[in-house]
Formats: sequence, C-alpha cells, structure tokens
Amino acid sequence: MSVKVICYLSFGYPTIEGSAEMAEYYIKGGCDAIEISIPPKNPYRDSAYLQDLFHKAMDQCSDYEEYLNGIARMTDKHPETEFFFVLYHEVIMAIGAGKLGNFCREHHITNIISGDLHDQEAIDTLHKCGVKLARSVNYKMEEADIERCIQADGFTYMQAFPSEGQYIAPGYEELETCIRYLRTRKVSEPIYCGAGIKCPEDAARVKAAGGDGFFVGSSIIKLYEKPDELVKLIQEYKQAVQN
Repeated sequence: MSVKVICYLSFGYPTIEGSAEMAEYYIKGGCDAIEISIPPKNPYRDSAYLQDLFHKAMDQCSDYEEYLNGIARMTDKHPETEFFFVLYHEVIMAIGAGKLGNFCREHHITNIISGDLHDQEAIDTLHKCGVKLARSVNYKMEEADIERCIQADGFTYMQAFPSEGQYIAPGYEELETCIRYLRTRKVSEPIYCGAGIKCPEDAARVKAAGGDGFFVGSSIIKLYEKPDELVKLIQEYKQAVQN
C-alpha cells in the first residue's frame, strides 16, 4: 500500500516568499502533498507553537489577497504536486467562500479541511466550486464526528496519537482499531493521520495501522534554517513507509 507523505506549510512564515521557498525543499525531499494554512487572527484551535507562527506571519502581512497571490505562484510553479488547504472558518469567511472556491478550482486545489467551518451557505458554495471538504475524528470517536466523516466527500483526518491526559473511548486505544472501525462504518475516502507524529518511526506506525497517509508538521518547520537537514528528514519519513 502506498502511504502519502503530507508536509504542512504555515504559509506566511517566515514571509510569503519564504514559505514558497520552503515548499521547494519539501518537494526536493519527495513529499507527496503539501497542506497549506493561511493564518487566522484567532488561532484558538492550534498549539502555542503554531499560534506563534501565525502571529509572526500576520505581523509580516495581514492582506489575504497577498497570501492568495503567493500561493497561486507556488502552485502554478509545481502543477505536479498536490496541494490542499487547512483553514479556519474565520479565514474562509474573510476571503469569501465564492472567491476561495474559484481560486481552488483555478489552481487545482481540490480539498479543504476546516475544523470549525459551520456556515452552511459557505459549505454549499465551496461544493459548487468542486471543493471537497475533509472531516476530522479523534480518539474520543464521537458518533457525530464519525457520521460527518461518512458523509464527507473529502478525506478523513484521523488523530494519529492521543495527547497526554486526553480522553480515549474505551476499546479505541490503538490507531489500528480506530481506522478499522471507521472502515467498517463505510468511511470510503482516504484516512490521513496527523497530530503526534514526531519521527519516521511514528510514520511507520501509521502505515502499520492502515492509514493512507500522514502529516508532518513541526518536526520539519523547526528545520527551516537547516534546509539540507529538512530535505533529509522528509526523505527518511518517506523511506519509513515504503512498500
């Protein structure tokens, strides 16, 4: 089974152009897809580390038009690379669902994941533009989350490993068990795992559990000033999930 290596790009950090340069190293390392975030003003769902990156990006530029222009240049330069968005409701509404949907269609971005998008009109508009909306589920394995994943036309974002002290639904202590149950519930789209993946060995665990792909985030962002090491680490992640 081919397991997709997905690298997270906090667009705008350290600058818009700097982000595009980092994407070059991601691609050189052999990643299969790049997940792009656009910084919100209130990144309440993310870790303190990512919140700091968002704030630094917004200090550099708070004009979302400039972010879209930079992303357009990046995606157009690399048509062979898959890109998709991870966006807050706040960012989607600030850009406008219609404008964002048309942008995605023009630049071949087919998937958006948003953990807090709740505006049905915006959701319908994005769907009309051909955008697939991913849904997420974690170790709580709540029925409402599972139902959303079943109904979704985009991939499922499954929490890779629980955080310390997090509630875990009885019987779902292992990633493999969670993925197997999602499949029995007819979640038919790919299941990509993120959060808690800190090294290539963790990626190998995702593959063994039946995940279709995994997200790499802070472990490579922390190597931005050491691009050769960044490329090498992505290669090691990729090697860890080779058939």
